Amino acid sequence: MIQWMKKRLQLILLMVFFGLGLLLVVMIHFKPGLKYYAYAPYSFYILQPDEVSAEVIPEYAGIRQTYSFTIPEGSATTIGARISFYLHHTVAEVSMEGSTLVYDSGETEEPHIGHTPGNYWVTIPVRPNYAGKTVRVSLTPVFPGVRNETPVFYLIGHEQLLTMLLLPQDALMLFLCFLSLLSGFVLFLFAALLRLKHEDRKHIVLIGAITIAACLWKLSGLSSVALMLDSYGWHKQIWYFGAVMYLATLLLSLLFMNNIQPENTGKAGVICYHIALISSVILLLLQLGNRIELHDVLIWYGIGAAMLHLIALFEHRPSRQKLLWGLPFLLTLGLDLLFLAFRSSMHNAPFFLLWVIFILFIQGFGFVRNAIQREKTLQEQERELQDAKITSMMQQIRPHFIYNTLSSVYVLCRDNPPLAMKVIQDFTAYLQANFTAISSTAPITFLDELQHTKSYLAVEQIRYGERLKVEFDTQHTAFRLPALTLQPLVENAVKHSIGKGSTPSTVLVRSYYQDGFSIITVEDNGPGFDSAAESNPSEHIGLKNVEERLRMMCNGTLEIRSSPGHGTIVTVSLPDDTIRSGSLPSDGSAPALHGY
Repeated sequence: MIQWMKKRLQLILLMVFFGLGLLLVVMIHFKPGLKYYAYAPYSFYILQPDEVSAEVIPEYAGIRQTYSFTIPEGSATTIGARISFYLHHTVAEVSMEGSTLVYDSGETEEPHIGHTPGNYWVTIPVRPNYAGKTVRVSLTPVFPGVRNETPVFYLIGHEQLLTMLLLPQDALMLFLCFLSLLSGFVLFLFAALLRLKHEDRKHIVLIGAITIAACLWKLSGLSSVALMLDSYGWHKQIWYFGAVMYLATLLLSLLFMNNIQPENTGKAGVICYHIALISSVILLLLQLGNRIELHDVLIWYGIGAAMLHLIALFEHRPSRQKLLWGLPFLLTLGLDLLFLAFRSSMHNAPFFLLWVIFILFIQGFGFVRNAIQREKTLQEQERELQDAKITSMMQQIRPHFIYNTLSSVYVLCRDNPPLAMKVIQDFTAYLQANFTAISSTAPITFLDELQHTKSYLAVEQIRYGERLKVEFDTQHTAFRLPALTLQPLVENAVKHSIGKGSTPSTVLVRSYYQDGFSIITVEDNGPGFDSAAESNPSEHIGLKNVEERLRMMCNGTLEIRSSPGHGTIVTVSLPDDTIRSGSLPSDGSAPALHGY
């Protein structure tokens, strides 16, 4: 109940912050930054045109407007003052009294892409001798959509324009862009560093890419950004870059929506995505060839992309996640398209970017959280399964070893009671000294396992006497292995070789280091068997358990080589990363072991 209330409270708070942010955006857009600063009128002049004229021309949007105004006497002496005005897709020429051209943003003779100069600031330094002179500004709109725009002419310093007017006016959009850019890169970082499923990684990368593309699209059209980059003269390139990011945002959004619910994405969703992709490529190629202007087709591409989203969304019954992305996406995109229709720019329209940021925190980081939780759950299940397997196998091995030991004692109690008493004493000491190692599920030192084996053989040697001979050649002992690895192998060799002929049974135990592996071999001279024709797996369940524990605990391997009449060789290989410093002699050697 408490967790449910916490989740509900988080959702309510998120919706409240989203509503407040939306309200602030609307207030900023409908009330320009000048009206919020009482000191602004005393810091700069707004130049009112003395005369405005228009003429019809055959180029561009078919009209050229000329504004004439006189520079006030006192203002021209202000240090750093500039005549500044912001234009959307409009070519500008500025001349002073006496037909002196001081600024021209028209096209040059060099090869270029598109005919628009983009969105940019015209800033002309004002010298003291300009006071009282008439300035003529000729503006030629490139597209019909900007014909009715009337620029505001400021007489202000460059720094004042940026800090007093533009940054306060664009503050919220700059904050949203910064937040979305940072969040997108954080998602990319999560996708790169976390161990995620392929589908989770794809979702996170797509949301991060949409967020970054939407941020760059909006950022490229902010007047404050245009002023900060004014000295580079990149305004045309920046506008086209923003247009490409707009296309990419819509394309990635369609791809993401198809991937949210892949099981319900049929042919229609895939076809819609490829239509959007091919259309984007065709538009860019036509723009590169100066056959079209992206400005003229952006709104139509947006409408077409919205239709493709609807088709992909309702091709099948959509999931809640798909609806949560698709429907608000279409609504906020529609509001931004209205900005484009009435204001010739979508960059200052905040609705789509606000929704992208909102959905990023709801779904983007939700995907990260769910993926981390899923990975954590899988790791815990895998660890529990591995622990259960190890515990199960240890339980299978311990009774097997104890049963064999007690069976030997049983026989000795009948044939040689004093010797049986000695075996019981040795076996009791063995259990007391090695109980911790027997019950361990972590790798132990080879010397400890060797001692386990010697304790077992001490019992078997008394039982079989001269019929059993064990030899050791342990050149390499400085490594670890799972508890009860060597002892079951030796026990298996004794079991299958003893009493199978007139020749004494011989078991050879070797350990050595070769090519990055610690290797143990247990060889017997028993009758052997045909491993290819083996039909009773239960006969070797102990070896199977050893092999499984080697694989899970040490990434080791176990190999059995046997043939009828030639005995059996069992080889254990442990990679270097299992070699540890532990309870080993200072020189890394084993105690002297020659046989029994």
